[in-house]
Amino acid sequence: MNRKIFILAFSLLFFQQIPAQKSNTASTVDKAVGQNDTISFLHITDLHTIFQQNTYDPDFLAYRKQKQYDKAEMRLKNFLQEIPKKTKSEMVIATGDLVDFFEVDVRNSKYLESQTKCFAKLIKNSPVPVFCSLGNHDLFSFNWKGTKLEHDQNSSGRARAYWTRNLSCFKNGTTYSKILKVGQTTYRLIFLDNGLYEYDPATKTEIPYIDKSQVCWLKSQLQESKEDMEIILMHIPFNELQNRSESNNELYSILTQDKSVKLILAGHFHKNHVSIYPSADDNQITEVQTGTLSQNTNNWRQIRLTEKNILVSVPGISENELTIPVK
Repeated sequence: MNRKIFILAFSLLFFQQIPAQKSNTASTVDKAVGQNDTISFLHITDLHTIFQQNTYDPDFLAYRKQKQYDKAEMRLKNFLQEIPKKTKSEMVIATGDLVDFFEVDVRNSKYLESQTKCFAKLIKNSPVPVFCSLGNHDLFSFNWKGTKLEHDQNSSGRARAYWTRNLSCFKNGTTYSKILKVGQTTYRLIFLDNGLYEYDPATKTEIPYIDKSQVCWLKSQLQESKEDMEIILMHIPFNELQNRSESNNELYSILTQDKSVKLILAGHFHKNHVSIYPSADDNQITEVQTGTLSQNTNNWRQIRLTEKNILVSVPGISENELTIPVK
Protein backbone atom coordinates (compact mmCIF):
# COMPACT_ATOMS: atom_id res chain seq x y z
CA MET A 1 0.00 0.00 0.00
CA ASN A 2 2.78 2.42 0.94
CA ARG A 3 4.53 1.56 -2.36
CA LYS A 4 1.40 2.52 -4.34
CA ILE A 5 1.13 5.83 -2.51
CA PHE A 6 4.79 6.56 -3.26
CA ILE A 7 4.37 5.83 -6.98
CA LEU A 8 1.26 8.02 -7.19
CA ALA A 9 2.99 10.93 -5.40
CA PHE A 10 6.06 10.62 -7.65
CA SER A 11 3.88 10.60 -10.79
CA LEU A 12 2.04 13.76 -9.75
CA LEU A 13 5.32 15.52 -8.98
CA PHE A 14 6.79 14.47 -12.37
CA PHE A 15 3.88 15.71 -14.43
CA GLN A 16 3.85 19.03 -12.59
CA GLN A 17 7.34 19.67 -13.97
CA ILE A 18 6.26 19.27 -17.64
CA PRO A 19 5.40 22.64 -19.23
CA ALA A 20 2.12 22.94 -21.06
CA GLN A 21 2.61 22.19 -24.75
CA LYS A 22 1.90 25.12 -27.05
CA SER A 23 -0.72 24.67 -29.72
CA ASN A 24 0.59 24.21 -33.26
CA THR A 25 -2.14 26.55 -34.46
CA ALA A 26 -1.31 29.67 -32.48
CA SER A 27 -3.89 32.43 -32.78
CA THR A 28 -3.01 35.35 -35.01
CA VAL A 29 -5.38 37.65 -33.12
CA ASP A 30 -3.84 40.06 -30.63
CA LYS A 31 -6.62 41.48 -28.46
CA ALA A 32 -6.48 44.94 -27.00
CA VAL A 33 -9.33 46.75 -25.27
CA GLY A 34 -9.55 50.52 -25.51
CA GLN A 35 -10.30 52.17 -22.18
CA ASN A 36 -11.07 55.59 -23.70
CA ASP A 37 -13.72 56.79 -26.12
CA THR A 38 -11.08 57.06 -28.89
CA ILE A 39 -8.14 54.96 -30.05
CA SER A 40 -5.64 56.83 -32.19
CA PHE A 41 -2.88 55.49 -34.42
CA LEU A 42 -0.61 56.86 -37.14
CA HIS A 43 -0.45 55.47 -40.67
CA ILE A 44 2.89 55.60 -42.48
CA THR A 45 4.10 53.71 -45.53
CA ASP A 46 6.96 53.32 -48.02
CA LEU A 47 9.75 53.95 -45.52
CA HIS A 48 12.54 52.60 -47.80
CA THR A 49 15.13 52.56 -45.04
CA ILE A 50 18.68 51.56 -46.05
CA PHE A 51 21.00 50.44 -43.26
CA GLN A 52 24.80 50.01 -43.22
CA GLN A 53 25.20 52.28 -46.24
CA ASN A 54 29.00 52.27 -46.09
CA THR A 55 28.86 48.59 -47.16
CA TYR A 56 27.42 49.21 -50.61
CA ASP A 57 28.84 50.04 -53.97
CA PRO A 58 28.94 53.82 -54.61
CA ASP A 59 27.01 53.35 -57.86
CA PHE A 60 24.20 51.66 -55.95
CA LEU A 61 24.01 54.42 -53.35
CA ALA A 62 24.08 57.11 -56.03
CA TYR A 63 21.05 55.44 -57.64
CA ARG A 64 19.10 55.34 -54.34
CA LYS A 65 20.09 58.90 -53.38
CA GLN A 66 18.13 60.13 -56.39
CA LYS A 67 15.00 59.18 -54.44
CA GLN A 68 16.36 60.40 -51.07
CA TYR A 69 16.34 56.85 -49.68
CA ASP A 70 19.76 57.49 -48.13
CA LYS A 71 17.94 59.82 -45.68
CA ALA A 72 15.08 57.40 -44.94
CA GLU A 73 16.55 55.86 -41.78
CA MET A 74 16.99 59.23 -40.07
CA ARG A 75 13.56 60.42 -41.18
CA LEU A 76 11.93 57.33 -39.65
CA LYS A 77 13.85 57.82 -36.38
CA ASN A 78 12.79 61.46 -36.20
CA PHE A 79 9.18 60.58 -36.95
CA LEU A 80 9.00 57.92 -34.22
CA GLN A 81 10.57 60.19 -31.62
CA GLU A 82 8.40 63.22 -32.36
CA ILE A 83 5.04 62.56 -34.01
CA PRO A 84 3.42 59.87 -31.79
CA LYS A 85 3.99 62.06 -28.73
CA LYS A 86 2.90 65.23 -30.53
CA THR A 87 -0.36 63.65 -31.76
CA LYS A 88 -0.92 61.55 -28.60
CA SER A 89 -1.19 58.43 -30.73
CA GLU A 90 -1.11 54.99 -29.15
CA MET A 91 0.63 53.10 -31.96
CA VAL A 92 2.07 53.34 -35.48
CA ILE A 93 1.08 51.19 -38.45
CA ALA A 94 3.47 50.94 -41.42
CA THR A 95 2.01 49.39 -44.58
CA GLY A 96 5.00 48.07 -46.43
CA ASP A 97 8.30 48.92 -48.10
CA LEU A 98 9.72 49.06 -44.60
CA VAL A 99 13.17 48.73 -46.16
CA ASP A 100 14.40 49.42 -49.68
CA PHE A 101 15.40 45.80 -50.25
CA PHE A 102 15.69 42.50 -48.46
CA GLU A 103 19.15 41.73 -49.85
CA VAL A 104 21.65 43.30 -52.24
CA ASP A 105 24.61 42.05 -54.26
CA VAL A 106 27.68 43.90 -52.95
CA ARG A 107 29.67 42.99 -56.08
CA ASN A 108 32.04 40.55 -54.42
CA SER A 109 29.92 37.43 -54.82
CA LYS A 110 28.15 38.07 -51.51
CA TYR A 111 24.67 39.18 -50.59
CA LEU A 112 23.92 41.39 -47.62
CA GLU A 113 20.79 40.28 -45.74
CA SER A 114 20.94 42.38 -42.58
CA GLN A 115 18.21 44.90 -43.41
CA THR A 116 15.39 43.12 -41.53
CA LYS A 117 17.45 42.83 -38.35
CA CYS A 118 18.49 46.50 -38.50
CA PHE A 119 14.90 47.61 -39.06
CA ALA A 120 13.70 45.55 -36.11
CA LYS A 121 16.34 47.14 -33.89
CA LEU A 122 15.26 50.64 -34.96
CA ILE A 123 11.56 50.20 -34.18
CA LYS A 124 12.31 48.56 -30.82
CA ASN A 125 13.36 52.03 -29.70
CA SER A 126 10.00 53.50 -30.67
CA PRO A 127 8.08 55.06 -27.76
CA VAL A 128 4.87 53.40 -29.03
CA PRO A 129 4.25 49.94 -30.58
CA VAL A 130 4.83 49.64 -34.34
CA PHE A 131 2.76 47.17 -36.38
CA CYS A 132 3.70 46.40 -39.98
CA SER A 133 2.67 44.75 -43.20
CA LEU A 134 5.08 43.77 -45.98
CA GLY A 135 5.54 45.56 -49.30
CA ASN A 136 7.18 44.58 -52.58
CA HIS A 137 10.57 46.08 -51.63
CA ASP A 138 10.63 44.02 -48.43
CA LEU A 139 10.91 40.95 -50.70
CA PHE A 140 13.34 42.46 -53.26
CA SER A 141 16.79 41.13 -54.12
CA PHE A 142 18.97 43.70 -55.92
CA ASN A 143 21.73 42.35 -58.17
CA TRP A 144 24.12 43.63 -60.80
CA LYS A 145 23.93 42.50 -64.41
CA GLY A 146 27.12 44.05 -65.74
CA THR A 147 26.65 47.77 -65.10
CA LYS A 148 22.88 47.52 -64.71
CA LEU A 149 21.16 47.13 -61.36
CA GLU A 150 18.17 44.77 -61.50
CA HIS A 151 15.80 43.30 -58.94
CA ASP A 152 13.58 40.26 -58.48
CA GLN A 153 11.44 38.60 -55.81
CA ASN A 154 12.90 35.12 -56.23
CA SER A 155 13.98 34.99 -52.57
CA SER A 156 10.58 36.03 -51.18
CA GLY A 157 10.22 32.83 -49.16
CA ARG A 158 13.55 33.38 -47.44
CA ALA A 159 12.74 37.07 -46.97
CA ARG A 160 9.50 36.26 -45.17
CA ALA A 161 11.39 33.85 -42.92
CA TYR A 162 13.77 36.67 -41.93
CA TRP A 163 10.89 39.09 -41.29
CA THR A 164 9.05 36.52 -39.16
CA ARG A 165 12.19 35.82 -37.16
CA ASN A 166 13.05 39.46 -36.46
CA LEU A 167 9.80 41.45 -36.04
CA SER A 168 7.56 40.67 -33.08
CA CYS A 169 4.39 41.70 -34.96
CA PHE A 170 5.15 38.87 -37.43
CA LYS A 171 5.71 36.25 -34.72
CA ASN A 172 2.81 34.15 -36.07
CA GLY A 173 3.39 35.01 -39.72
CA THR A 174 3.19 37.98 -42.06
CA THR A 175 -0.62 38.00 -42.02
CA TYR A 176 -2.30 38.67 -38.69
CA SER A 177 -5.11 40.62 -37.07
CA LYS A 178 -5.57 42.83 -34.05
CA ILE A 179 -8.79 43.53 -32.13
CA LEU A 180 -9.48 47.00 -30.74
CA LYS A 181 -12.60 47.88 -28.77
CA VAL A 182 -13.94 51.43 -28.43
CA GLY A 183 -17.11 51.70 -26.35
CA GLN A 184 -19.55 49.21 -27.84
CA THR A 185 -17.76 49.02 -31.20
CA THR A 186 -15.19 46.35 -32.00
CA TYR A 187 -12.64 46.99 -34.73
CA ARG A 188 -10.69 44.20 -36.40
CA LEU A 189 -7.45 45.34 -38.03
CA ILE A 190 -6.46 42.81 -40.71
CA PHE A 191 -2.85 42.93 -41.93
CA LEU A 192 -2.37 41.41 -45.39
CA ASP A 193 0.82 40.42 -47.21
CA ASN A 194 0.26 41.55 -50.82
CA GLY A 195 3.67 42.84 -51.90
CA LEU A 196 4.53 39.88 -54.15
CA TYR A 197 3.82 40.79 -57.78
CA GLU A 198 6.69 39.67 -60.01
CA TYR A 199 5.65 36.54 -61.88
CA ASP A 200 6.42 34.74 -65.09
CA PRO A 201 5.09 37.09 -67.82
CA ALA A 202 3.06 34.20 -69.21
CA THR A 203 1.19 33.87 -65.90
CA LYS A 204 -1.88 36.08 -65.77
CA THR A 205 -2.20 37.36 -62.21
CA GLU A 206 -4.40 40.21 -61.05
CA ILE A 207 -2.58 42.73 -58.88
CA PRO A 208 -2.89 43.28 -55.93
CA TYR A 209 -2.64 39.57 -55.26
CA ILE A 210 -2.78 37.28 -52.24
CA ASP A 211 -2.25 33.53 -52.44
CA LYS A 212 -4.92 30.90 -51.79
CA SER A 213 -3.94 30.17 -48.20
CA GLN A 214 -4.19 33.89 -47.42
CA VAL A 215 -7.55 34.06 -49.21
CA CYS A 216 -8.89 31.32 -46.91
CA TRP A 217 -7.48 33.02 -43.82
CA LEU A 218 -8.94 36.40 -44.84
CA LYS A 219 -12.39 34.90 -45.40
CA SER A 220 -12.30 33.25 -41.98
CA GLN A 221 -11.33 36.57 -40.38
CA LEU A 222 -14.20 38.38 -42.08
CA GLN A 223 -16.66 35.67 -41.03
CA GLU A 224 -15.45 35.28 -37.45
CA SER A 225 -17.80 37.92 -36.06
CA LYS A 226 -20.88 39.70 -37.39
CA GLU A 227 -20.38 42.55 -34.94
CA ASP A 228 -16.93 43.92 -35.68
CA MET A 229 -15.87 46.55 -38.23
CA GLU A 230 -12.86 45.67 -40.39
CA ILE A 231 -9.92 47.85 -41.38
CA ILE A 232 -7.56 46.37 -43.99
CA LEU A 233 -3.84 47.17 -43.87
CA MET A 234 -1.99 46.28 -47.09
CA HIS A 235 0.71 47.69 -49.34
CA ILE A 236 -0.56 47.70 -52.93
CA PRO A 237 -3.93 49.44 -53.36
CA PHE A 238 -6.58 48.68 -55.95
CA ASN A 239 -5.57 51.32 -58.49
CA GLU A 240 -2.78 48.87 -59.19
CA LEU A 241 0.13 48.69 -61.61
CA GLN A 242 -1.70 47.44 -64.67
CA ASN A 243 -4.82 49.60 -64.17
CA ARG A 244 -6.95 46.53 -64.64
CA SER A 245 -10.61 46.47 -63.69
CA GLU A 246 -11.04 46.01 -59.94
CA SER A 247 -14.05 43.75 -60.55
CA ASN A 248 -11.70 41.06 -61.96
CA ASN A 249 -9.56 41.03 -58.82
CA GLU A 250 -10.22 38.25 -56.29
CA LEU A 251 -9.14 40.33 -53.30
CA TYR A 252 -11.35 43.21 -54.40
CA SER A 253 -14.35 40.85 -54.74
CA ILE A 254 -13.83 39.41 -51.25
CA LEU A 255 -13.59 42.78 -49.54
CA THR A 256 -16.45 44.49 -51.40
CA GLN A 257 -18.82 41.60 -50.64
CA ASP A 258 -18.50 42.26 -46.91
CA LYS A 259 -20.35 45.37 -45.70
CA SER A 260 -18.36 45.48 -42.45
CA VAL A 261 -15.11 46.36 -44.28
CA LYS A 262 -14.97 50.14 -43.88
CA LEU A 263 -11.41 51.28 -44.56
CA ILE A 264 -8.31 50.19 -46.49
CA LEU A 265 -4.95 51.81 -45.67
CA ALA A 266 -2.25 51.36 -48.31
CA GLY A 267 0.73 52.97 -50.02
CA HIS A 268 3.01 51.83 -52.86
CA PHE A 269 2.43 54.75 -55.24
CA HIS A 270 4.10 57.35 -52.98
CA LYS A 271 1.13 59.71 -53.07
CA ASN A 272 -1.71 60.92 -50.89
CA HIS A 273 -4.93 59.76 -52.46
CA VAL A 274 -8.47 58.67 -51.51
CA SER A 275 -10.71 56.29 -53.49
CA ILE A 276 -14.28 55.18 -52.76
CA TYR A 277 -15.52 51.74 -53.84
CA PRO A 278 -19.11 50.41 -53.63
CA SER A 279 -19.64 47.40 -51.37
CA ALA A 280 -22.44 45.09 -50.22
CA ASP A 281 -25.93 46.39 -49.37
CA ASP A 282 -25.32 49.88 -50.77
CA ASN A 283 -22.35 50.47 -48.46
CA GLN A 284 -18.91 51.66 -49.49
CA ILE A 285 -15.21 51.11 -48.74
CA THR A 286 -12.84 54.03 -48.41
CA GLU A 287 -9.29 53.34 -49.59
CA VAL A 288 -6.70 55.80 -48.27
CA GLN A 289 -3.16 56.04 -49.61
CA THR A 290 -0.45 57.95 -47.77
CA GLY A 291 2.70 59.39 -49.37
CA THR A 292 6.18 58.01 -48.76
CA LEU A 293 7.77 58.86 -45.42
CA SER A 294 11.21 58.41 -47.01
CA GLN A 295 10.90 61.74 -48.82
CA ASN A 296 8.90 63.79 -46.34
CA THR A 297 8.35 63.32 -42.60
CA ASN A 298 4.95 65.00 -42.99
CA ASN A 299 3.68 62.03 -44.99
CA TRP A 300 1.62 60.49 -42.21
CA ARG A 301 -2.06 60.36 -41.33
CA GLN A 302 -3.69 60.08 -37.93
CA ILE A 303 -6.53 57.56 -37.73
CA ARG A 304 -8.94 57.94 -34.80
CA LEU A 305 -11.40 55.18 -33.99
CA THR A 306 -14.52 56.15 -32.09
CA GLU A 307 -17.65 54.24 -31.23
CA LYS A 308 -19.55 55.64 -34.22
CA ASN A 309 -16.95 56.87 -36.72
CA ILE A 310 -13.48 56.41 -38.18
CA LEU A 311 -11.73 59.77 -38.53
CA VAL A 312 -8.88 60.12 -41.06
CA SER A 313 -6.66 63.18 -40.89
CA VAL A 314 -5.17 65.39 -43.54
CA PRO A 315 -1.58 64.25 -44.33
CA GLY A 316 0.92 65.72 -41.88
CA ILE A 317 -1.54 67.28 -39.42
CA SER A 318 -4.27 66.05 -37.07
CA GLU A 319 -7.02 68.07 -38.76
CA ASN A 320 -9.77 65.77 -39.95
CA GLU A 321 -10.22 65.08 -43.70
CA LEU A 322 -12.59 62.10 -43.75
CA THR A 323 -15.33 60.83 -41.47
CA ILE A 324 -16.37 57.23 -42.11
CA PRO A 325 -19.53 56.15 -40.25
CA VAL A 326 -19.50 52.65 -38.76
CA LYS A 327 -22.91 52.82 -37.10
